[in-house]
Amino acid sequence: MNFHKIFHYGQKANRNGNKLIVKLCKFIMRVYYNCDIDFSAQIDESVWLCHNGFGIVINPKVVVGGGTTIQHSVTLGEIQYNGAAPIIGRNCFIGARAVVLGNVHIGDNVRIGAGAVVLESIPDHCTAVGVPARIVKRKE
Repeated sequence: MNFHKIFHYGQKANRNGNKLIVKLCKFIMRVYYNCDIDFSAQIDESVWLCHNGFGIVINPKVVVGGGTTIQHSVTLGEIQYNGAAPIIGRNCFIGARAVVLGNVHIGDNVRIGAGAVVLESIPDHCTAVGVPARIVKRKE
């Protein structure tokens, strides 16, 4: 059973309105891979969810650009009171157990360290770490 095949099959079924297949794929992902990724989220096909997506939680409003790598136990979600979810740029890296919440825009080629909690936008070509996340490196 290949995680990425199930994930992309679930995305395709969601686009085609096949609710039964969506439920089946979501069930397999929750039980077998311990993750909760909504197929309504706009996740590019070239996004790599490491470790078979283990423990990843992605809100349905999230947008993730191509070439991005997401490590295990990452949460990408909205904050209850503002209803906006993160927009992740292209070619980003999000480390294990990082949390990205709310109306934040993560630029292209951004690296987010393991365990970071991102609550504010990060411009292109930066590295952010810590709780709350702060920019530690900028590349011109």
